[in-house]
Amino acid sequence: MDYTNLTLFFIFIFISIFVFHFDDQKSFGRLTRSLENNIQTTITAESGHNVTLTCRSPNNNIRAAEWNRADLGDGYVFLYRDGHVHSDDQHPSFKNRVDLQDRQMKDGDVSLILKNVTINDNGTYECRVVQEVGGPMTLINSTDLVVVPPVQTTITAESGHNVTLTCRSPNNNIRAAEWNRADLGDGYVFLYRDGHIHSDDQHPSFKNRVDLQDRQMKDGDVSLILKNVTINDNGTYECRVVQEVGGPMTLINSTDLVVVPPGQTGGDTEDGGKEDGGEKSGSVGLIIGLRIVVVVVFAVVVVLIYIIYKKCCQDSDHPTEPQTEMSERSPAD
Repeated sequence: MDYTNLTLFFIFIFISIFVFHFDDQKSFGRLTRSLENNIQTTITAESGHNVTLTCRSPNNNIRAAEWNRADLGDGYVFLYRDGHVHSDDQHPSFKNRVDLQDRQMKDGDVSLILKNVTINDNGTYECRVVQEVGGPMTLINSTDLVVVPPVQTTITAESGHNVTLTCRSPNNNIRAAEWNRADLGDGYVFLYRDGHIHSDDQHPSFKNRVDLQDRQMKDGDVSLILKNVTINDNGTYECRVVQEVGGPMTLINSTDLVVVPPGQTGGDTEDGGKEDGGEKSGSVGLIIGLRIVVVVVFAVVVVLIYIIYKKCCQDSDHPTEPQTEMSERSPAD
């Protein structure tokens, strides 16, 4: 029997099994990485804010990158190809509103910043990249974006006081700001544009009665002070800003103002605190009444103690004669 050929046969079988197993492990690893890369996440953002849609390629050899949303049709959210950002094929609603988080795309980072989001931006965003010349456009991950309406608050103020209607922009790059109330028609409550406050288009009832809390609008603060409020100021006040040249006027928040007559509880003071004079008056009256009751009860207790003490003292000064002594006396005595 030729043991040499048999040995060579077993060596061949062993090598074949090893190579197949190793190649299969590599294939499994590629599949695993592919599944890991195709991650789906959900982001919730408030209307008017900026959000970052995260996407990271397995390597930084990126030939092309695109973000899209299925319901947009052919228009891209963002497209990078041949070393340039292409805006010609971009959907109109995203022009001047998207940018890469890192334009150098270091470490394969193709995360996208979506600015000044609105409820119209709701949807699933898919990130794809090309990593080799002539290679396929590969899906890396997808992100579900849920945009919620801006915060709505309610302020109760007492007639004759000043109130502050709070509004803060996501950033301090404010090109224009306006406050309005739907029932006023075309007249503004307050309008700032082109570096100036405009009073020509202001509703007559607000002239000389409104001002910014911070005229420098630091940290995006466009809160409004409304002076000497009356019941005619009741309504919903909406705050909108423009954050970029040519950008849209975006709703940041709305405030329901309820003005009550003087003396009623729940009004707002000038510093924004609750005016609770009526409630305090009731509390003071209750405290005074309780104090009077305590004094009366204490006086009654003192009088009772005195009467009991006096009675005890009288009984000790006039002791009762013992019955036994009377019984011992004879009739003759």
